[in-house]
Amino acid sequence: MTTKNAGLVKALVAAILGLPEGTIGADASMESVPKWDSLAQLNICLAFQERFGVDLDMETIATATSVAKLAALLPS
Repeated sequence: MTTKNAGLVKALVAAILGLPEGTIGADASMESVPKWDSLAQLNICLAFQERFGVDLDMETIATATSVAKLAALLPS
């Protein structure tokens, strides 16, 4: 995961969750961010696909539950 990719994903997650960007760290996940529930996960993944042009299957959506995991799906 590059720092640039992590920054892009952090900004996206913060926007979807309606949180200040500074509150989402590179280690943020569904387990550590209370507003990141299952519905938010779907919204994050839909926005991720639209923003970055990456298609995610249901298995990936179910497992890409952190900034780091989402950023790893982007090309370096």
